[in-house]
Amino acid sequence: MIPSLAPCFTGIFAHYKDALALPGEHDPVIAGCDLLDRGISETLLARFAEVHAGGDRRAVVSMWTQWHFGALIIPTTAALLLLGRELQVQLERIDLAIDGSGKTAAIILPDAEPSEGSDPEGCFSGLFQNHVEPLIRSFAGQFRVSPRLLWNNAADIFEWALDQAEAIGAVRPDALQEGRSLLCSRLARNGQPNPMYGLVRHVDQGDGTVRQRKLCCLRYLLPGVACCGSICPSPPANIATAGS
Repeated sequence: MIPSLAPCFTGIFAHYKDALALPGEHDPVIAGCDLLDRGISETLLARFAEVHAGGDRRAVVSMWTQWHFGALIIPTTAALLLLGRELQVQLERIDLAIDGSGKTAAIILPDAEPSEGSDPEGCFSGLFQNHVEPLIRSFAGQFRVSPRLLWNNAADIFEWALDQAEAIGAVRPDALQEGRSLLCSRLARNGQPNPMYGLVRHVDQGDGTVRQRKLCCLRYLLPGVACCGSICPSPPANIATAGS
């Protein structure tokens, strides 16, 4: 755990205390930008596919990104909302520790003292514009997976992190509002369509309301992987439409 970030790893976030690390804590590592290299990403996904032998290729890519976004988005969001710390997680600034199955074990930050958050407008830009977006663009093109499916993975994890931070309390309200706007605004600040808009919904189910993805993550196409429950919008029979 990075000492200066320890206070944000409280409650449910304690499970992610090792998802961030400093240079020298892991060996070997790869540069963040290496994920955009076709040969390197193919190698990582091939190793990950061995864990899910016989699984659908799209589902393998989807599940890999869920692991990666969990390690990336959850602690980054916790640090910003609970500590007011903007982590430098741009692809060109970080390294990655990769475990034996090819998935991300930790995000290696460039230094021990993340910058203090300032203007909340755009405070998540390093995370989404300079890491998530180029990664999704590269993976969608290389592995022929719907970019909306991968954005749904990111949006689902991001909203979950926002909810958990708000439940803990003492969050930066301006940063929380900025985070919520990234999920509920049709257009991004640059006037382009917001790729996360509408990908997480709240629907009536029984006597209450549940969170639900717009698109199925396809995990049911991986042998031995359990269904994700009420958050899934599609029954397993809808294989043809789940990733459209």
